[in-house]
Amino acid sequence: MSREYKYQNETGTKIGKWYLNRLDYFEFYGFSGLWKIKAKCLVCLGLSIWLIKLLPIFFTPILVWAAYVSIRTFVIVIEKKCRYRGYFLFPEKIINFFREYRKDVDVTDFDSLATADKAGQGNDLANKRFKNKHYKKASRL
Repeated sequence: MSREYKYQNETGTKIGKWYLNRLDYFEFYGFSGLWKIKAKCLVCLGLSIWLIKLLPIFFTPILVWAAYVSIRTFVIVIEKKCRYRGYFLFPEKIINFFREYRKDVDVTDFDSLATADKAGQGNDLANKRFKNKHYKKASRL
């Protein structure tokens, strides 16, 4: 019988990445029209798959793109987590719509500092948080 790692995350790493990368992603609140967006995504996906079979091959890239956007939007709405910079060939208008409902996050809390430290920017954010205190990263011996 093996003991599970305390900070093992959904990707299976054993080094403790149990935090959301708040510099790349944002979370948003639910809103009243959320079920309508889910329904539109499912209808658009079904319609695009159905039309791929009927229309000439010339329309296939457009319909595949529509299916991709509807699947990606559906996943974003379910997870309520979205990238700041968007996704590959994904409309920026949809990202900006979700940004209106994003949760406010302090980028100087522990999880964000841990994320920034992995990227090499931890000292800068820590200095902003503890600007009155003299914060120095402990040197390794």
